[in-house]
Amino acid sequence: HLNSVVLPAAVAAVQQGRQNRIRLWSAGCSSGEEPYTIAMCLRHAVPKVDMMDARILATDLDTNMLDTGRQGRYKSGEGIPKDYHAKFCETAPGGGVQMSPKLQRLIAFKQLNLLENWPMKGPFDAIFCRNVMIYFDMPTKSKLVERYASMLRRGGWLYVGHSESLLGKESSFKLEGRTIYSKK
Repeated sequence: HLNSVVLPAAVAAVQQGRQNRIRLWSAGCSSGEEPYTIAMCLRHAVPKVDMMDARILATDLDTNMLDTGRQGRYKSGEGIPKDYHAKFCETAPGGGVQMSPKLQRLIAFKQLNLLENWPMKGPFDAIFCRNVMIYFDMPTKSKLVERYASMLRRGGWLYVGHSESLLGKESSFKLEGRTIYSKK
């Protein structure tokens, strides 16, 4: 969905002058696998991404996880499609996989408590908040969802985890797929 819908629309909007940048956010990014996957998709879908103002914000509360993400070094590259692995990964010293500098340049890893003030302004084209809201009570989830809506462009995308749903709540989102919502 990111490759086939979100990124082509964002690139077209930049090229047509309707927006001047592409912004993606991985909220609750843990050790960084998700933002690196997003970066691989971005580089694959937009070969000339270095000529655009395109960035990925990766946030988490845990500074140790963020440090792992910044290093971009993982024990295994299992699960990375072969063509992405060949383009975007290197063998890490001592084994494992090292994410390439061209991916690392797209991502800013920052500490953020989702329940406190957010220093970023947006707007984002897509926000990934997968398997994060399961840790919050219903009132907190509702507030968080509306805060995400305020950070998205009109028509922007919110991705949630498979065990999460916005259904049954009045919100600013429309269900577009099992875990994919668009901002109304």
